[in-house]
Amino acid sequence: MTEKAFHNFKHNGIYLTFPNGNMLSTIWGDCVYNFDKFLDSDTAEIMILKAPDKLKKKIGKKYDFDGFVKEYLTMEEWLDVVKMLSK
Repeated sequence: MTEKAFHNFKHNGIYLTFPNGNMLSTIWGDCVYNFDKFLDSDTAEIMILKAPDKLKKKIGKKYDFDGFVKEYLTMEEWLDVVKMLSK
């Protein structure tokens, strides 16, 4: 994985690497793993790639997921996760 702040790994996906070392993968659109085209969506799917276990558990509890992959986050929810990972 890249250590740049923003890394576009596919048309509808990015990796964010925060200054504190935490990393978040975000993809959007229907059938996100089956297509390689530009897509629009009102929700996103995330995967926390790197963060302390305590923070992963906190985010997982708040958004009801195991800390691995969470689908259908709204923009507001995604921004909250970004905020939590960036602190």
